[in-house]
Amino acid sequence: MREPIWTFCTALVLFLQFVLAWDHLEGKELKATLESREQTLVAFVLPEEENTQALQHEWMDFQKRDQASLYISIDCSKDAKLCQQYNVRSCPTIRLYKQDGSYTSYRGPRKAQQIKSFVQRQSRPVVSHVNDKSIPSFQTSDDITFIGHFGPTEKQTKEDFTKLAKQYHDRYSFGIADYAISKLLVECFNNVDETSLSATRDDLSGPGALQDFIFSCATALIPEMTRRNEIDFFQSGKSIVYFFSHSQQAKDDFVSEIRPLARKYDEYLHFVTIDAKEYADAAKMMGLTGDGTGLSVQNPNNGDVYPYTSKEAISATAVEAFLGDIIQGKVKPWRGEEPHEQGHDEL
Repeated sequence: MREPIWTFCTALVLFLQFVLAWDHLEGKELKATLESREQTLVAFVLPEEENTQALQHEWMDFQKRDQASLYISIDCSKDAKLCQQYNVRSCPTIRLYKQDGSYTSYRGPRKAQQIKSFVQRQSRPVVSHVNDKSIPSFQTSDDITFIGHFGPTEKQTKEDFTKLAKQYHDRYSFGIADYAISKLLVECFNNVDETSLSATRDDLSGPGALQDFIFSCATALIPEMTRRNEIDFFQSGKSIVYFFSHSQQAKDDFVSEIRPLARKYDEYLHFVTIDAKEYADAAKMMGLTGDGTGLSVQNPNNGDVYPYTSKEAISATAVEAFLGDIIQGKVKPWRGEEPHEQGHDEL
């Protein structure tokens, strides 16, 4: 049977009602739909909330490329009792239901492509068995893939690998090589950042080492700084290159542009994107005035801050030159004076 193509959106705004609006189902319709399909992707949404509306543009682009409608949505503002019945505690909540009523929750970015990848991932086994011929295609089949190579004496590590695969199957793909090797090896392929890691028996000997390896490989090269993870950057000892912006598209463009530079200097620098609205006070502390957007470098060890004030648009070449000037002492730390130029949100 040919695998269906699933699509999804959690945004409903007035403009979409005239273009590609979705029809929210009610209680009886939801129950009947879940019982009639092997898998159903359900979005429980509050259409007027900002975090739901933010997906409008992505949804429209994605729907233009794929006209399938194998998803349903529930408007919790109009059917609160139904959402309570399904134990929905926040919106948007995204779940992939099976026919028996069980479901897997989606916890990733509220973006159509990532949600599509999530649904496709759930159609695969929790652990795939791969061989010499299938390994190359498997390792590029998802954003993050893990492949375990286990010898006959590695039963415990193999069991641990399988348990973690069940735990993180909603986010990553896991495979086990079906041929025996003389030593344990676990490989990870981060296809988004084009990086890979491997771990041997010695690397995985400590408690929680295998889980730490999974987290290490799956962490984005240029992550979004949030209240949850900000302390990790400050404690690492590395200098931080901030890109403040109000626009998610601008942040995505920055990541695409700067990713090779972030790989090059990963040992010494953290590159992060950051919401200029939520972190407005931080933007001022980083020397960014005006609308609080732009780029700034901070050394958490001594508190030095270097806002990017050049008229040249932010690019990998410009940022690398700016970092070189900081290292060579050509750029002095900002001491609270107002920089001459700010607001470099363009790439």
